[in-house]
Amino acid sequence: MAGPRAIDAVAGWLGRGARETDDRAGAPGPIPWDPIVLARVRHLHFTARVLADRIVLGEHRSRRTGQAVEFADYREYAPGMDPRGLDWKVLARSDRLVVRRYETETELPVTVVLDLSGDLGTGETGVGGLPELTGTKAGYAITLAATMLYWFQRHGEPVGLRLIGGEGARWSDLPPRGGRSHLQLLFLALASVKPGGRAELSRTLTEVGARVRRRSLVTVITDGMEEPANWLPALRSFGRRGTDLRFVHLYDRRELTLDLPEARVLYSPEGGEELPIDAPGVRKDFRAVVEHYLGEVRTGVLAGGGQYIAAPTDAPMERVIRNLVQGGTRPVEMP
Repeated sequence: MAGPRAIDAVAGWLGRGARETDDRAGAPGPIPWDPIVLARVRHLHFTARVLADRIVLGEHRSRRTGQAVEFADYREYAPGMDPRGLDWKVLARSDRLVVRRYETETELPVTVVLDLSGDLGTGETGVGGLPELTGTKAGYAITLAATMLYWFQRHGEPVGLRLIGGEGARWSDLPPRGGRSHLQLLFLALASVKPGGRAELSRTLTEVGARVRRRSLVTVITDGMEEPANWLPALRSFGRRGTDLRFVHLYDRRELTLDLPEARVLYSPEGGEELPIDAPGVRKDFRAVVEHYLGEVRTGVLAGGGQYIAAPTDAPMERVIRNLVQGGTRPVEMP
């Protein structure tokens, strides 16, 4: 019994009702100015602020702007700023007064890589097939990502987002930048996406690992429902670039217990063959499969130079966020 395939099939059974409801609705994907999406943005912003305020975080490397390493971005000139920073070429081209800003070596670009492929679709969905932000696996992942982005942006770090899979988001790849307007784009992307498609973790992680800056922080939030041997080697690209990698292994405990009353024919939300399972007969063996799978992922993350944080969806989110920000590997929590 292949670990990820079997666990993913259980996830498919848990999320079947939600997908059937979505298919019947036939609603088009949301757009950023949809009032439902904007309400979700406000909810994410409020929740992220509350969670961030609860956490005692200790020391944190902050961003400083000055004349140091390399060009960062432009800022509109305001009275009182040093006129020596004005970019006269921009003034000549656009008739705008802007100041060039530079990054120092203390800047820490942050990228959140969020898996919202089809197997994240466990739980209820609302209008347009969007996952409920509370009480669902996808909602937990989205809220966790939003809080991380909010926390680091509030502390002056440039933040970015890369979505793996997912449907309906107007933006799926936003490189790290500073500013509140950029944070709003990130929240709009999170508020408008619903689970769908395939993860293809190896390809996406390799792409992200090849382009991140050498001194940066990357948080990967995924349930890892693909054969670990196929995607764990891609994590090494982060270690080779000196990236601070923090891997959040997201899971619903119900996926790991096989608590089904009778034999079932299950399937993966991301395609593949159906998987017949005699739940009562294989429950004991299934636990061994789960333990092996979780151990393989944790060991592989550590071998790739990352930090492993287990994130069961029933765990208090502030605890997961504290582990994420403070760093340090956290043990797997078995149900």
